[in-house]
Amino acid sequence: MAGKFWPVLFGAAAIYNFMAGLPPVLIPAASAANPGLAPHAPEHVIIAQISGLLICTFGIGYAMVAFGSPGSRQIVTLGLIGKLSLCVLLAVHLMQGPVPRPMLIATAGDLLFSIAFIVWLVRNRPVPAPSPA
Repeated sequence: MAGKFWPVLFGAAAIYNFMAGLPPVLIPAASAANPGLAPHAPEHVIIAQISGLLICTFGIGYAMVAFGSPGSRQIVTLGLIGKLSLCVLLAVHLMQGPVPRPMLIATAGDLLFSIAFIVWLVRNRPVPAPSPA
């Protein structure tokens, strides 16, 4: 990863995911109220916590990319799939009715990261091995 832009971007993506994922894990009741959702029923708290853990796991992956770990392309591809899937899911919910504004703002951030991830993937295509003569 040449230059400082990409490591900083992936570091920001990691922080973004930790900011989104840690509240449901640590304080699930407050994390539901924050984006304008109804409080979690006690039996659903674990679902919020599992979701938060998965979001944090992606954050760990983005941190690994920021530090130049091997397998960065696969991590970014998986992250792109996750972020674009979230955007599609939100679009489906928007077609069915209103979505809380904080959810829209958070998903807009994911859309922006998706665009950056696509640019990174295009610019960092693997170089094909030379064919034997």
